[in-house]
Amino acid sequence: MAKAQRKIFTVEGSGEFPFDMLRYDHAWPYTEAHDSHLLSSETRERRRVVLMTDSPQAPTVGRWESFGWRVVGMGEQQWSPGRRTA
Repeated sequence: MAKAQRKIFTVEGSGEFPFDMLRYDHAWPYTEAHDSHLLSSETRERRRVVLMTDSPQAPTVGRWESFGWRVVGMGEQQWSPGRRTA
């Protein structure tokens, strides 16, 4: 079975997380621990959230910045469809 590339990227920001960016970048939290970071929108402290996407165009850096969040890291991971990576 062919391997595909998934990008892992980290965003940093404070306040309400821009959930629409998950849809826009076809992204999801890398682990459940990062999922809980998304929900902690009551804090104004800066936080980092690690996300994963299989979209070749993601992450859309300028769009993240328009929400007051920025992409601070990016990498790739090989995976086989049907195999859990996190």
